[in-house]
Amino acid sequence: MKLVSGMKFFVLMGLFLSLTVGFINAQSVTVDCATEYQVIRGFGGMNMPSWIADLTTDQVNLAFGNNTGQLGLTILRVKVPTDAAQFYKEYPAAATARSLGALVFATPWSPPASMKSNSSIVGGTIKATSYSDYTAHLLSFATYMKNNKAALYAVSLQNEPDYSVTYESCNWKINQMIDFLKTQGSKFDTLKVIAPESFCFNRTRTDSILNNTDAALQMDIVGGHIYGGGLSDYALARQKAKEVWMTEHFTESLNTGNTWPLALDVASELHNCMAANFNAYIWWYIRRSYGLIDESGVVTKRGYLMAQFAKFARPGYIRVASTITPAANVFTTAYKSDSSVVIVVLNKGTNASTIHFTLKNKDLNILTRYTTSETKNVYNEGTVSFSGEMFSATVDAQSTSTFVLKKSINNGLNDVLIPKLSIYPNPANKSITLTLEDQPISVSKGSIYNQMGVVVCTFSFNSHQYDVDISNLPANVYQIKILMNNRTYIRKFIKK
Repeated sequence: MKLVSGMKFFVLMGLFLSLTVGFINAQSVTVDCATEYQVIRGFGGMNMPSWIADLTTDQVNLAFGNNTGQLGLTILRVKVPTDAAQFYKEYPAAATARSLGALVFATPWSPPASMKSNSSIVGGTIKATSYSDYTAHLLSFATYMKNNKAALYAVSLQNEPDYSVTYESCNWKINQMIDFLKTQGSKFDTLKVIAPESFCFNRTRTDSILNNTDAALQMDIVGGHIYGGGLSDYALARQKAKEVWMTEHFTESLNTGNTWPLALDVASELHNCMAANFNAYIWWYIRRSYGLIDESGVVTKRGYLMAQFAKFARPGYIRVASTITPAANVFTTAYKSDSSVVIVVLNKGTNASTIHFTLKNKDLNILTRYTTSETKNVYNEGTVSFSGEMFSATVDAQSTSTFVLKKSINNGLNDVLIPKLSIYPNPANKSITLTLEDQPISVSKGSIYNQMGVVVCTFSFNSHQYDVDISNLPANVYQIKILMNNRTYIRKFIKK
């Protein structure tokens, strides 16, 4: 590689950085933190104990913990059983994931047979006269989960309503789903509603809902799968202020999750979903031979590649502009929080690639890189200080690297990273979700102050992510203050 004179270099634990201006023969990536795209809700997978063995507690910790060697997943998808007597199967793993800060959402494969046209849990369609009963069934499951410490963030109306199969299923015409949303949607109150979960993210279906004012009002999240299509930006959903979740997919199931470089297809799909402005990505089975964790409970290459996104682009982060394809077979996306920037680089090429980065509109000075390749698993390449807005790095062939950039302050003794608290949504109406970088060591306290400095709400929590009910607060500007692990976090938010 040719470099102009006067450049300074740091080599630390395999991380190669250049802190200069002006490059020759450069593959360049510009990250502009002032240009914002979607909020990241999270990355996750499916647990389905009615079909396969339940995840063990250790496996849930492995998947949803964010310590070294863990995947850092933040969304768990579960099934709504047709029989209330089977509800008990769904909460154990979900309660553990919830305690680790994960969002839990539920998808039904079919309404109970008594509510369907063919009196079967396979095929058929829901009867219009059963809409209220079906709503009660879904809400009953939500109440059961909440009472067992596995509160749901959202519920879907139907898994793949446009796909006919020979297992649990139900076919919905789009006018049925619109009518259901219009007549039943308000009953879900603060529980978010996902629809329509088409098997190929059929936009004709979701367009019909989004273009119906009354139905769109009751749908919070546009959900869909990408089997055979649908992986593209959804401008109409964004125009209607709806989050877009990819709620189920797997790249293939004939090979193990460790087959290399086939496993890189997961990183490629994750990149494509993020570049298409999706807010969430949910893999199919978390534990499976072809999944994120194998049947023996060991993380696979696919799992480590998903961790390159999930561990670092955390809930509440915002994707920002980056050079999506700086070179052949090289792809990037970037994300920011209040105090950090995360850049994920996928190199599908068979040769290493040197990339020069320019970071705009963010003042950061600490950089750590993590790599997954054929021989590395979210390997920490080291931490380096830098100044200015430019650095360079050589990424391994057939790998995914995540660059985590943060700001440090000097307290006279050493550099201390500035803590981070994010609030979403902001402004908000009914509730806010607090996301902290740190996991509380013990139960921590939070307070909300009005503009007069009077405490109007207090709460306790023991997770890095916590939902606060603000529905009873009048519209105004508030300050939230959290004392956790001997650190104080302070942010403002607006109640609409």
